[in-house]
Amino acid sequence: MVCEHNVNIDCTCKDTSCDKHGKCCECVAYHRTNGDVPICLR
Repeated sequence: MVCEHNVNIDCTCKDTSCDKHGKCCECVAYHRTNGDVPICLR
């Protein structure tokens, strides 16, 4: 799967230090594998 930063999406996540910030599909996949949900979906 290719997932690149989409500059057209206003990412609501406050953790700008995260390497997955703005890379929505990578972020969601990461959190799902850890049994969690990303901040933007809470």
